Amino acid sequence: MSPTETELGSLQHQAQAWWMRLHSGEATRADADAFRQWATRSAAHAQAWRETMRVWSSLDPLLAEEAARLALPARKPARLFSWQGMSHALQSPGRRAFLGGAVAASVTAGVVAVYPPLGLWPSVEELAADYRTGTGEQRQLALGRDVNVQMNTQTVINRVGTGGGAGAETVGLELVAGEAEIALDGSASFFVDAGGGRLQARVARINVRYTGPQVCVTCLEGRVTVSVAGQRRMLEQGSQLFYDKSGMQEPVGADLAGVGAWRTGVLSFDRMQLSEVIAEINRYRPGKIFLRNDELGRTQVRMQIALRSIDNAPAMIHELYGARMRSLPGGIVVLS
Repeated sequence: MSPTETELGSLQHQAQAWWMRLHSGEATRADADAFRQWATRSAAHAQAWRETMRVWSSLDPLLAEEAARLALPARKPARLFSWQGMSHALQSPGRRAFLGGAVAASVTAGVVAVYPPLGLWPSVEELAADYRTGTGEQRQLALGRDVNVQMNTQTVINRVGTGGGAGAETVGLELVAGEAEIALDGSASFFVDAGGGRLQARVARINVRYTGPQVCVTCLEGRVTVSVAGQRRMLEQGSQLFYDKSGMQEPVGADLAGVGAWRTGVLSFDRMQLSEVIAEINRYRPGKIFLRNDELGRTQVRMQIALRSIDNAPAMIHELYGARMRSLPGGIVVLS
């Protein structure tokens, strides 16, 4: 009797889980032994594994694109993020071939740990940070009586203190990546370093976003001094500016409601290009959405989506804008 559809579906999920485990950089010899027992249990198990390898092999171009986007120095993206050698080893009937492939894959494990393809797991830098949030996670920090920090999704922060030890006073923060709202109510000046610039304030509430080449600083209350590349400006309540390591732009009026929308649990887009909408959704949704249609990417979008329903975003885009949708393991969706 052939396996039922329910059984096949379950085996496919198991195969995908094995794939992620074996390529996480944390797989052990015991994992290897357990996997071989699973993969040789039946023809259905073997078929589920072959199908999983076929799907992930089709992701190689996407992985190469992501590596190229990151512009890793002195690396070849296609080689870095291709696990073809590991896949061949896993198909081999010999134990030595399998273990040899596993060892070869472990050589690149350190690289994919530092530069995780498609953001499927935290990088070494994220794991070593003082505070971090995962995809879709938000976190509140109270750093003493005078400093409160609300961390948005995919945010990495390091604490800067005076002296050493756990009791050291916090005098500043480094925003390595992501977005945070920082409320200050103290007599001493507090600083935030992000993207080559420094923000300083005593009594203020500011939103800092560092999710691309530029840093966006919005003064929600009080005032904050922004310093970068020898330039210095005072930012007043209700204004914002962008800067990078080369300098800063002139301050402009801020849409305060839009800046703080992430704290309400709803993403709202009004006349924003679909490509930009997908980039924002990718910050909150596990996996990755790829848009393979430049013309569709320029479509002006109006939509709202609750963060608790963020997994439904690809289906909403499919229904509202006619995008073709293909779902792959690990939360990866290709729209075209």
